[in-house]
Amino acid sequence: MIKDAFGIAIITLVYLCLLIVVFSPSLYAAWIYMVSRKVTSKKTGRQLRIALSTFCINLIIAYFLFHFAFDYFLTSKVAQMEAMTQNSIQNAITSQQKFFAAHGRYYSVGPVRGPYRDENGLSVEKDVILQVEPRWDKADQKETFQAYAFHLWGKHLLLNTRDGRVEQVSPGSELETRLRLKLTRSVK
Repeated sequence: MIKDAFGIAIITLVYLCLLIVVFSPSLYAAWIYMVSRKVTSKKTGRQLRIALSTFCINLIIAYFLFHFAFDYFLTSKVAQMEAMTQNSIQNAITSQQKFFAAHGRYYSVGPVRGPYRDENGLSVEKDVILQVEPRWDKADQKETFQAYAFHLWGKHLLLNTRDGRVEQVSPGSELETRLRLKLTRSVK
């Protein structure tokens, strides 16, 4: 709770600083207009027009910067992080299946934080946390494994299913919260 509030406060402070930087020409033009009103001058109308046009130009620049940041930068970064997580867990599934074919058992991994490579062909990408646990499947009466992975800055926790596919754990669920905390604390 405190960690989330602290994170929100830092993000708010960064956005406030960015707004001040973007709108600094408007602040300067408004200050000149206010000073020109105090000093008797016949050109106060011209100063007001300059201040308003500067503000409009800053609004246009802020609009384009906002759309550039959220449409291109942040969305593509989150998608890239999720793809890194997907690749890491797919690689874990493949390496576990190869190891099982060669040795007749699964091996446990981690939790590990990438970049990580092992002698069995497992490759975990940077800032992805992965854990693989061998298990006994009571329903099918055979040996299996459970793999969990998430990116530190990503949104979703991924796990493997019985049929070898990858699915995401429902966000906000008790399982997702518990596993994220466990994996994050174990790799500090």
